[in-house]
Amino acid sequence: MVRRSAGAIASALVALCVFGYLAVAPEYYRIRWLRGDASDETFLRKAYSLGAFFVCGVLLARAQRSLGFTPTIAAASAFVALFSAAIEVAQHVAGSRESYLSNAVDIAFGAVGGALGAWLERALPTSYRR
Repeated sequence: MVRRSAGAIASALVALCVFGYLAVAPEYYRIRWLRGDASDETFLRKAYSLGAFFVCGVLLARAQRSLGFTPTIAAASAFVALFSAAIEVAQHVAGSRESYLSNAVDIAFGAVGGALGAWLERALPTSYRR
């Protein structure tokens, strides 16, 4: 049980570190995903953040379960929203010029992605929760 808990916690921490780095690192943060206008780039960045935070929500719920707790959607959503807020602060310190509204939308996407990930983890049959 301890080995499974350590693996689940390590997986969640690695995902948080990787996604946090990718969100702040200049070589990835400013990448142009499409050759279209700025709205295309914004859409893809928001979609990426929703997907990344979804993965974090699944892994956080698995870590909770491995520690003997029943994962809650609210806990995953709140944790991922706080993590997203920390990313927004780090991006601001790194020179991002996004508006406060854009920051709030990013945090909301984090909360929704975390909640969806935790919901999926809870909805999966027990045989898929290894």
